[in-house]
Amino acid sequence: MNVRETMVSKVSTCKADSPLDQVALMMWNGDCGCVPVVDDGGKPTGMVTDRDIAMGAALAHKPLWEIRAGDITADKPIYTCLESDDIGKAVELMQEYKVRRLPVVNAGGELTGVISVGDIIAVANTKRNAALKYTDTASMLKAVSAHHGS
Repeated sequence: MNVRETMVSKVSTCKADSPLDQVALMMWNGDCGCVPVVDDGGKPTGMVTDRDIAMGAALAHKPLWEIRAGDITADKPIYTCLESDDIGKAVELMQEYKVRRLPVVNAGGELTGVISVGDIIAVANTKRNAALKYTDTASMLKAVSAHHGS
C-alpha cells in the first residue's frame, strides 16, 4: 500500500506570511491539527501545528494576528514523503524524526496531501495492508509520543 492510498488529499495550506489567527481558523474549519506552509510553487516549507500556535503566542507575548506562520517554522526542518512511497516508509520517517504528520509531495516536490498517525493506525494490520503490523505502528507511536528530553 502506498501513501497516496492512505493520505488526506484535501488539505488547507498557508504561506509564510499568513497570520496565525488565520491559520488557527483554517484548523478549526478543517477539523485538523496542522496546516502546511507552502511557497509560491506549492512546495512545503514548513508545518504549523495547533501546539505551535499556542506556544508561539505564549513565547512571543503577542496576539496571533501579529505572528506569521514563517515566524514559528523558519528554524524547523520539514520532513516529507512521496505519495508513491510505501506506507511503511512514512512510518519509518515519523519514527525517525518524531513527527505525527508528514506533508506528502509528488515527484516535483509539490504538496499533494498529508499523512498522519491516525491515517496509519486506521489501516494498520487490515486486509488492505497486511504488511503494516501493529508492532510497527506501536514503535512509531512510542517515538512520536515521547517527551522532548527522552
